[in-house]
Amino acid sequence: MDKVYEKAYEKVIDYIESNILDGHFEVGDKLPSERELSQMLSVSRNSVREGIRILEVIGVISSQHGIGNYIADHFDKTLVQVMTMMYALEKMTYNEIREFRYAVEFQAVVLAMDNISHEQIEKLKANLEMLENSADEEEQVMSDKMIHYTIVEASGNRLVMANYLALAKIMDNFIRETRSKIMTNERKSMTFQGIHRHLVEAIFNRDLELGKRALDEHFVYICKNMDT
Repeated sequence: MDKVYEKAYEKVIDYIESNILDGHFEVGDKLPSERELSQMLSVSRNSVREGIRILEVIGVISSQHGIGNYIADHFDKTLVQVMTMMYALEKMTYNEIREFRYAVEFQAVVLAMDNISHEQIEKLKANLEMLENSADEEEQVMSDKMIHYTIVEASGNRLVMANYLALAKIMDNFIRETRSKIMTNERKSMTFQGIHRHLVEAIFNRDLELGKRALDEHFVYICKNMDT
């Protein structure tokens, strides 16, 4: 691919990007046809197709055969996929991921205290009850994850959620065995359940200090049990 061609399809990408940033294109808007873009930007139809194909791959555009190209509305899913791969490709260490995930979850706790819905509160209660009372290890692990996910969801911030989901996928590779070891050790499991109860109670009571302490306990406890 020569430099002239690269500049041509980048011109298409830049045009669409600038129109999104300026607010001229919004989710669901139909783009000008390939012929119109070709004439407007003084590039070939092939360059237009290449630019659109790249934007479709990264999730900015949704192409509907025979109908046209539209600004996509699956931002969250695309962002999670891209971020997950980038975190993996960067070969980040467990500590880097843990530190960033802590920051994301702490922000989620802060926001959730103001934004959590009644339905989400009930979901937290149900998952805490399952975590504390289920004898099934898989159910306990799922309840643990759902408590954190529900708090992040309750933040109401899509960037917080996208970062959390991407980080959680990567972090699971580090802590899957650790979590299982904790759940199968009665004493450790009781401690872990208590930490989650403190976290849930912090949300109910709008107690930010308790929430921070519970998150500190959670991440320290996971780290302490990584190699035991």
